[in-house]
Amino acid sequence: MKIAITGTTRGLGKALYDELCGRWEPVSLNRPEYDICCPKCVRKIVEEIKDPAYRVFINNAHEPFCQTELLGAVFSAWHNDPNKIIVNINSRAKYPNLSKGLMYSASKASLSHLSDSLKFTTPKKCRILDVNLGLLESDLPSLKYTEVTELLIMLINRMTNMKNMEIGSIDLYHYESYVKVQKEKQIKLNESRKNMGKN
Repeated sequence: MKIAITGTTRGLGKALYDELCGRWEPVSLNRPEYDICCPKCVRKIVEEIKDPAYRVFINNAHEPFCQTELLGAVFSAWHNDPNKIIVNINSRAKYPNLSKGLMYSASKASLSHLSDSLKFTTPKKCRILDVNLGLLESDLPSLKYTEVTELLIMLINRMTNMKNMEIGSIDLYHYESYVKVQKEKQIKLNESRKNMGKN
């Protein structure tokens, strides 16, 4: 089984690619050849995943709103095939009034909104899973890449083997209080700004 993944040069995408290598056949779709903000490159991605060996598309690379556009393009190619699974790597920041990164939050909310619209208002046959993540690999309370990849692989395996199941979305984050983590994050940001002023 081939699995297409965008954004595998670092972070979660790289960790996921490395973990998938021992199980299935992951294929990296990275810039510049597969730049998700370039319409020509998006068309190239769609052509690539028309290969019937692909069963899963992991929409991981993030650029503001381009990830949402890519979901639309992949869905157009796969919507009629019940064997296909689209996995959107989203963020807890999609929820209102959580993130101070307003454009990041808005772009992740747009990805979630389109995904839900495709799930619930179209006669689709493919399946769509949204994974909404909190902090990863941070010096603040956060999840490790390995923890997320293990769960993602379990979910993909379950969905590929159970034809009647769709897991629409799942939220994954450290159990520590979000309010406490945000306070700690603000303290670190303030300290960083002070140090920058000294240089």
